[in-house]
Amino acid sequence: MFDARRPFGWLFLLLPALVASAVSAQTLPTTMINDTVYRADGAPAGGTLLISWPEFTTAAGGAVAAGNKGVTLGTGGALSVGLVSNANATPANTIYTVVYQLNDGSIPPKYSRYTAALHLDYPL
Repeated sequence: MFDARRPFGWLFLLLPALVASAVSAQTLPTTMINDTVYRADGAPAGGTLLISWPEFTTAAGGAVAAGNKGVTLGTGGALSVGLVSNANATPANTIYTVVYQLNDGSIPPKYSRYTAALHLDYPL
């Protein structure tokens, strides 16, 4: 029961739950991808990239839940997005999948798969 003479007693009961939620809320470091996206004709692209990934564990042991994010391209096709590195991730060959929804009227959307955010050798 609650004892008004010891109001801090309840704080110690809640402390483990608060610490556990703070630990689980930590975010993993991301690698910033800054690039320019071009259409096939060489003009800067406009539109949205839909990026998705499966659940994986980073090389440093950080757990990454499966997820997705949409990124709108900036002026002149500018892309800026932070992704958790999947280099040497578990399971092996973990990839990011990118669906290009460009505003140039092309149908169907274009797909790309990338194996490591740190090792892109070509523009997204």
